[in-house]
Amino acid sequence: MAHRTRPRRHPVPVVARRRPGPAIRFGGVVLVLAGLLFGSFAAGISGHASGVLGTRGTFAVERCEHKATTQRGGGRGADTVECSGTFRPSDGGSPRTGLDIDRDYEPGRRVTASCDFIGICYKIDRVNACGWFSGLLAALLLVCLGGPGAVRGAAWLTERYARGRAIQGRLVKGLFWAALGSFAVFLVLRNAL
Repeated sequence: MAHRTRPRRHPVPVVARRRPGPAIRFGGVVLVLAGLLFGSFAAGISGHASGVLGTRGTFAVERCEHKATTQRGGGRGADTVECSGTFRPSDGGSPRTGLDIDRDYEPGRRVTASCDFIGICYKIDRVNACGWFSGLLAALLLVCLGGPGAVRGAAWLTERYARGRAIQGRLVKGLFWAALGSFAVFLVLRNAL
C-alpha cells in the first residue's frame, strides 16, 4: 500500500489591521468642510438668482458707494462698489429701505430681484444662477471625495471597501461632468447674452 502524503499547507500570513491614517482622515475632513461651506453659499445664491428662494420684487438703486480696498504691503487693490436702495415686494408687502444688492448699478435703476432675510438682494438672473449651480455641483464633488476618507480613513483603501470605492468613482465622474457641463453652459450663455 502506497503511502499518501498530504499536500503541504502554507501558513496564511496574518495581515495587521491598519489604523485609519490621520493624514487621509484630516484631508477628508478638509474636503468635506470646504464642500459644505462653498455648497451652502452656492445653493443660497443660486436659489436667489433663479428666483426660487427669497422674496421676489423690484429693487430701486438709490446710491452706490465706491470703496477702495488695499492689499498687504500697502498696494492698492481693486475698488469695490456697494449699492443700496429700496426693495418693494411683488406680493404687496411693505417696502424695505437700506438694503444692499449683489452687483453695482447706476443710481435710479430698477432691477427685478429676490431678497433674503438678512437684507441682501440678488438680481434674478438665470445665467448667473446656472454658474452658481455648477459651483454647487463642484461642492458636492468635494463632499463625495472627502466623505469616505473622513469616515473610514486609510481603511477606505483596503479591499473590503472595493465596491464602495467603485460607487464613489461613478459619483465623482458624474458630478465632475455635470459641474463642467453646467459651467460650460454658463460661459456660453454669459458671452452670448
